[in-house]
Amino acid sequence: MRGSLDILIKAILGGVLIAVLLSFARRGQYIITGLLVSLPAVSLYTWWWIGKGEGPKALRTAVQAAIWSAIPWVTYLVVVYLLAGRLPLWLTLLCGAGAYLVVASAFLFVLIPHA
Repeated sequence: MRGSLDILIKAILGGVLIAVLLSFARRGQYIITGLLVSLPAVSLYTWWWIGKGEGPKALRTAVQAAIWSAIPWVTYLVVVYLLAGRLPLWLTLLCGAGAYLVVASAFLFVLIPHA
């Protein structure tokens, strides 16, 4: 039961964060929305639960992966930026996600053997 409650709390917190972001976007506050998307709010409680539940070694490993994920994330952002308005929205986001997955997969193949 405890694990299910933790997952429910995490889902609620994630949903609240998305609702806050969408409310800013609906009011035309796109710069604030863009900054808040990068806010480590999700990371803060994720790191807390990993560190508390799994210990410092697991936390360091997860944070290292997050550091490396900055490069695929920037790749995603650049692709979406370049394709926005040139392709339909769904295809723009799909291309961005595809680029992210390609770059992230390359990192996985490089990092996993060394973990």
